[in-house]
Amino acid sequence: MQSNAMKTDESGEIGNILQGHGPYMGMGMGIGIDREEESSSSNNMDPRIWSMLPLKLINRVLAFLPLPSFFRLRVVCRHWYRLMFSDSFLEVCGEVSPPRPWFLLFRRGIWTEGFLYDPFSKTWFKISFAFLPPRFTVAASSGGLLCWVPEEAGCKTMIICNPLTENFMLLPPTMKERFVPSVGLVVDRETKSYKVVVAGDDLISPFAVKNLTTEVFDSTCPYWRMSGPLPRLCSLESGKMTYSDGFLYCMNYSPFSVLAYDISQGIWSKIQAPMRRFLKTPNLVECRGRLVLVAAVQKSKLNVPKSIRMWGLQQSKNGWVELERMPQDLYEEFVRVSEEEAFTCIGHGNIILITMSKNPEMLMYDFYEKIWCWIPHCPFVDSREGLQGFSFDPRLEASATAMEMC
Repeated sequence: MQSNAMKTDESGEIGNILQGHGPYMGMGMGIGIDREEESSSSNNMDPRIWSMLPLKLINRVLAFLPLPSFFRLRVVCRHWYRLMFSDSFLEVCGEVSPPRPWFLLFRRGIWTEGFLYDPFSKTWFKISFAFLPPRFTVAASSGGLLCWVPEEAGCKTMIICNPLTENFMLLPPTMKERFVPSVGLVVDRETKSYKVVVAGDDLISPFAVKNLTTEVFDSTCPYWRMSGPLPRLCSLESGKMTYSDGFLYCMNYSPFSVLAYDISQGIWSKIQAPMRRFLKTPNLVECRGRLVLVAAVQKSKLNVPKSIRMWGLQQSKNGWVELERMPQDLYEEFVRVSEEEAFTCIGHGNIILITMSKNPEMLMYDFYEKIWCWIPHCPFVDSREGLQGFSFDPRLEASATAMEMC
């Protein structure tokens, strides 16, 4: 395991989050005080009182700060700089209310830097991954950790890392050789442990998955073990899995269906997709603890207008219910902007983010507010570049270090 400290450079850019753009960047993420109020209030701050505050209370207050504000305050003194390496402070961070959902996006094929988007402050941040070995790609995200997979075929030596603290760990090689497997990551916030699930491969045939094996790495017993195989004759798209309520899910093709992996039982099952013969670019996301299928529907021959729809998986896991349908005028605008190319979806909390393969524009849907909107353009990318990404929980306390408990 390797861990690197975050540093402040000469330009005043703090930590691994190099630069931020957004409407609240000049106001401390919306928390500010004007000069006159600051001057008058400082007269009442008797140092004999404020210097006596218990350290635990100060740490708890600092743990509630927005993440960009926390990285800025680390330049104030040595004690605050070292907070990120303090077990007691990180424990407090894990106890406070969970942070608001963020999204981590990358240029397609470029993994040396990423872009964090906070949908509530509408702010973008740039983050570097230069501390990791080259030729690795992000495959999964959960609980503040990222799972990176090597690009070369063979037994995969994966990396688990916290991009904020630059704490990372190389996992032992997988038992089976693979090229582009499906990968899932699940973090348990209570025990601070995590599991990595690797299944299938597209190395042999584009029409059917010949390698049906599944492997699981548990950080409490840090080695790979074989688990239940994929269903016969499945044709899953290699890539990331989606976690929801004890299961990992991925899409199966020809015709469309959903493959579900029960983490506790180690068993795969198949769920029929809604309108499976009329779907285009289906995506699985997790929203509010529920699995949601987002897809374009092309059923014009039956006088049903083309659209993008969202279905939620019922608790029984044997049926779907339609949750939302993109307004027709917005759908027509989306088709024009995307040039009818494939799109991908990221779900986090009550928000679904839709990204395009050849355009940096992104569309967001808020399940609570029932609102569709285009999000601010990422200032760090070219106007012709599309982005891909993952949901991300900015958690300082998340650790990649395996814990031997078995």
